[in-house]
Amino acid sequence: MTVGSTSSTKASASFGEMARAVALGAGIAVVGNLALLLIANVLKVALTVFAGPPGPGAQTMTIGPLPVIAFSALPAPVGALMYWLLTRVSPKGQQIFIVVAGVVFLLSLLPIFAQPLTSAGMLVLVLMHLIAAAAITWSLVSRMPQRA
Repeated sequence: MTVGSTSSTKASASFGEMARAVALGAGIAVVGNLALLLIANVLKVALTVFAGPPGPGAQTMTIGPLPVIAFSALPAPVGALMYWLLTRVSPKGQQIFIVVAGVVFLLSLLPIFAQPLTSAGMLVLVLMHLIAAAAITWSLVSRMPQRA
């Protein structure tokens, strides 16, 4: 006779499941984008962007490992919260999340085209955004249960 069950249900994600999905997505995004940064550096692709609002006399900075790590990982917990909320309020929460993630990805590309970058630099940044969006979206959709 079984008194209790320790199996995870599809009804809700535990904090541990959510943390693992966030860590996996963020980890893949960070490793993928650091590898892309290394390739860009080896190929001498300039990744100089505005450090603040663009305009005359605006300061620039060269993208290095720390911003890549931070901006690759930070969207994961935000995405997890959005996924969790959407799957609580709608039976189609997962599908809505995928659409929202796609729209957020496309919107995240807009500032790239205002940067003082070469075409190669723009391509690298677009690929970095794609890697982060794909890794985080995949990890959340595949690892976190959807509320029934």
